[in-house]
Amino acid sequence: MLQANLSVLADKLSLALHQDRVYTDNLRRVAWGTDASFYQKRPQVVLHPENEAEVANALTLCHEAKTPVTFRAAGTALCGQALSDSVLMVAGQHWTDYEVLDDGARIKLQPGVIGAKVNQILAPLGWKFGPDPATITSAMVGGIVANNASGMNCGTHHNSYRLIDSARIILADGTVLDTGCEESRKQFAMKRPEVLEGLAEIRDTIMADEAMVARIKRKYSIKNVTGFGMNSFVDYSDPFDILLRLMVGSEGTLGFLSEVTMKSVVKPTHSASAMVYFDSLKGACEAIVELRQDAFDETNAAELLDNFALKAVAASKYQTPEFLADIHKDVTAVLFETFGMSQEQVEANIAKMSGIMAKHGLYREVEFTQDTAEITNMWAIRKAVFPLAGSMRPAGTSCVIEDVAFPIEVLPQATLDLQALSFAHGYSDAVIYGHALEGNYHVIFSQNFGTQEEIDRFDRFMQEMVELVAVKYDGSLKAEHGTGFGMASFVEKEWGSEIYALMNRVKQVMDPAGILNPGVIINDDPNCHAEGFKPLPKIHDIVDKCIECGFCEQHCVAHGLTLSPRQRTAVARVMKTLETTGQEPEVLADLKKQYPYFALETCAGDGLCQSGCPMGIDTGKYVKAVRAEIATDGEKKLAKFTAEKFGTLEPVARFALGATDVARAVIGDKGLTAVTKVARKLPLGMPVPQWSEGMPSRAKALPELRTEGDTKVVYFPACVHSMFGNSPKAKDQPSAPVAVKSLFEKAGVEMVSGHKPKGLCCGQPWESNGHNDQADAKTDELCAWLLEVSNNGEYPIVVETTTCMERVQRKGDKRLNILGPEEFAMQYLVDKLEISKIEDKIAVHPTCTCRKLGIVGDLVGIAELCANEVVVPEKVGCCGMAGNRGMNHPELNEHALRHLKEETKDQGCTSGYSVSATCEVGLTTYSGIPYNNILTLLDRASKPKAKSH
Repeated sequence: MLQANLSVLADKLSLALHQDRVYTDNLRRVAWGTDASFYQKRPQVVLHPENEAEVANALTLCHEAKTPVTFRAAGTALCGQALSDSVLMVAGQHWTDYEVLDDGARIKLQPGVIGAKVNQILAPLGWKFGPDPATITSAMVGGIVANNASGMNCGTHHNSYRLIDSARIILADGTVLDTGCEESRKQFAMKRPEVLEGLAEIRDTIMADEAMVARIKRKYSIKNVTGFGMNSFVDYSDPFDILLRLMVGSEGTLGFLSEVTMKSVVKPTHSASAMVYFDSLKGACEAIVELRQDAFDETNAAELLDNFALKAVAASKYQTPEFLADIHKDVTAVLFETFGMSQEQVEANIAKMSGIMAKHGLYREVEFTQDTAEITNMWAIRKAVFPLAGSMRPAGTSCVIEDVAFPIEVLPQATLDLQALSFAHGYSDAVIYGHALEGNYHVIFSQNFGTQEEIDRFDRFMQEMVELVAVKYDGSLKAEHGTGFGMASFVEKEWGSEIYALMNRVKQVMDPAGILNPGVIINDDPNCHAEGFKPLPKIHDIVDKCIECGFCEQHCVAHGLTLSPRQRTAVARVMKTLETTGQEPEVLADLKKQYPYFALETCAGDGLCQSGCPMGIDTGKYVKAVRAEIATDGEKKLAKFTAEKFGTLEPVARFALGATDVARAVIGDKGLTAVTKVARKLPLGMPVPQWSEGMPSRAKALPELRTEGDTKVVYFPACVHSMFGNSPKAKDQPSAPVAVKSLFEKAGVEMVSGHKPKGLCCGQPWESNGHNDQADAKTDELCAWLLEVSNNGEYPIVVETTTCMERVQRKGDKRLNILGPEEFAMQYLVDKLEISKIEDKIAVHPTCTCRKLGIVGDLVGIAELCANEVVVPEKVGCCGMAGNRGMNHPELNEHALRHLKEETKDQGCTSGYSVSATCEVGLTTYSGIPYNNILTLLDRASKPKAKSH
């Protein structure tokens, strides 16, 4: 429960922000108490400020209350620095603004912008973001800069420390400083002179000691983020410049970065990559040392994957060579990349690099490639090594990752020593991989923290690894992941007591009350690395391999509203732990009460989270399995009844829509919306769908859909079109079945069947609720009929809605040639039509199924054939409708489409198109423009192609 003083503070914070963005309930405290590390803390208060003023106000309140605060962006940090047992301030989804400066040479960014997004923005201008951590598709700018995360190509020359230009910083007491604004500097100098004076004193102390200056320079000649960035005092003299660089890598311990302006890096025009296989780990390292010394300008990246890493990727979803299954235990791979501004330069680089590699024992010949698909696959494999290796751990164990750097000249022996040390402590599954060109390795191993004996083993390994890295080889204990709780107890060991004392002075100068992320970087507890571990009990086969890395979150429609996939798993694990231990029964009771709504009811179940997960975990599938497990007897009977009587229920639904048409005519959409809002609050014993202006009218009787032509095709209308017509906003457009008939006639395609016998359905509505037996029965019933009308699969079958199409493809008879509307149009229609682009600016919504099946290109391609200007909203993924889930939980649909209008109607779009009738309901409601099936657009823009004589 909340401590008394924190409860008072929480009330004040609710007034300073908005109570809907201040969480003190047990479920969300547990949910936000996890990140990608193997640690776990439970915040007392979780804040989601929307702007700089709210952050400043919140920090002022926390400072006055002497209450610790931790900042968090994406939560992909690996050392626990994004966790708090006090106040956690999240700067993610509300912090995504950016501004391109100097034609891309600089870019101004808020902390919630995802790193990969920065590259998408800069690429067309010929620039790129300097830092390139493996987590760049999930990690946010705030975390990348605050951890000085570097990655595969940037080394020490293109990291955040080198490229930061200016920043807006909020200190612990709420003071705001814009280092790029002279007036802000003057105001800060008057308000907080002690900060600038304190930093100047530390600078003078360092610069007066030649030996200390030399040590700092040498320590930062390799990648190093252990402790504070003491190179700031050597590289710069102006206290403002020192302060700015100290913020890089400070992990939220010195202030909040509300905005950063970064210098961009020129994007090379040509590149080539090669996965090179060496006979031994030592040979691979020796090749890298020679490449570093003699071909550094040509070698832009060298990512080592040891034998255990190769075994992890060989068992993954990625495309890997067949020979990996039979390699001997010493084979080591290195993924090389070389850049150039011309093809000739790249070819010269390849020749020089290949000559050096050949001297160090190749397992296979070097083969560079410039094929985009191959390169993308290779780098996807490299970026996924951590979660892939983590997925191979025994169930119930944690995935531990360490991050060290050695001076390049000692790399071969240091690497062998590191591997031998891992084996000596019983970590026979230890994986060594990483940025070998920089001497930077990540070590991954599985660890059971369930007993004191195992914790002691972990501690002994850590102590000896520190001796090996920091003492024997004078390397970096943390190269790019941040110090965190995992290494805070060893900072003094690496740096020595004199420089560590200066680090303490930095903290005292910048945060004298010590409220910002206490225990991270500066920590007097020698055991802080060996406590506070995350419990990982088995909960379900589908998600047990999850390491809670957070790669899934940007793909989840519910993230920011209720729970993300990572959080659904994390909360379930905590509930399991509390059930097993009998601890905190009141907390467990709260979690069980809240979990159904937050985790199960508001999960769209679309499976898009799987696309971000290197292990391919589909948390939506897990949610559906849990829904089935907890279904009551009444719900099971209802599912059986609706499946068996579906043919009878379709006319009932059509009749109900007819009744609402009458009500709509009398009281309008606003009136119906108000009535259903009231009805939803009544204890009726069944869900009442929320009405919206995008809701369709009753379907009109379908016309005779048979057509004549040379190619025989079966058309299967969606179930909803036996019930739904168009919404009033699209009343002037033909329904999808009418448009399909028109297109078939224009293209000369014979529709051998165009009706849907009463009661047939793909089964998707039952699968969404976990009733798989009924879903499979409906699919089998449909496929039997489709086989008959398609002449045992001879004729292609176009299914009007992609969700239905995917279900039949996945679960149905494999003899059937099932196509979605966008695929069918591209394969069978567009070449037979004369298409004239309409003048309108239109919007296109790729459904979740389009994204999962990789057919977005077909959908957008049709739109681009038919319209002069096509918009695919960047801020919209899943629409949140998820069949009828968005009607029963309209807040999910609203949250998903909160940016839709600003990207469509507000940008001049007059209509929108998709391939799902239910999705189109929400899209119409929240965009303010009518959405319809993409085939209605093709029909509108086409006419029969003139016959040649």
